[in-house]
Amino acid sequence: MNRILANLMFDFLKACDAAHASIELSGLVAKVVMELGFESFAMAALPLRHERLEGRFLLNGWPREWFERYLRNNYIHRDPVVDLVRQNDKPIIWSKAIDHRGLAPKARQIMKEAAQFGLVDGLTIPLHSTAGLDGVFSVSGPRLDISTEENNLLRIVAASAFARLLDLKGIKNKIRKPVAVTRSESECLAWCVAGKTDLEIGRITGRSQRTVQIHLRNLQQKLQAKNRAQLIAEAFRQGLQR
Repeated sequence: MNRILANLMFDFLKACDAAHASIELSGLVAKVVMELGFESFAMAALPLRHERLEGRFLLNGWPREWFERYLRNNYIHRDPVVDLVRQNDKPIIWSKAIDHRGLAPKARQIMKEAAQFGLVDGLTIPLHSTAGLDGVFSVSGPRLDISTEENNLLRIVAASAFARLLDLKGIKNKIRKPVAVTRSESECLAWCVAGKTDLEIGRITGRSQRTVQIHLRNLQQKLQAKNRAQLIAEAFRQGLQR
């Protein structure tokens, strides 16, 4: 991760941990999103199939009229972006993952209406918590390109903000036992936070790529993290990284 993005990440993580209100956290997320050239964002806990979305929005940086229309028409259960994330549990770039020609009429209509409000393209990231609650975070705007480093930064920001928002709303994570981290795991974690790949970490630390992967996988299990972004977010939350 380049120095500018790394500084942006560290500044966000520090401020996120100190945030005491959702509106404060929304401003922190907005700063990162705008720095990366996107125009709007949203974060919501996913409702069950029979539930509506009201009350589940955690952060709303969408245009007001689009937000109101999305809620009023309960688009969440016909949104092709959300459907794709539910099915694959992977971050998706809309323009790369969705073929509008293959969409159902209602789903195509949702994407067309979103574009009218400036949500032409974007990135949607699945979110998880140790409390068992799932959600999604989306950034959107007219831009079509996003680098791997920017993608990784947004995943870390999303995971950190999601965890902090659940804390602020009183949705507590499962009680954890103190995490014992080995020196090797800590070293690999530090370089992972710095944005290095497994191969690069191996070269820096004198370990094989497979050994690095094992150390980081063990850390994910210890911190109950489903992916690297959540691993980094939890490492900061639990004081393993500062």
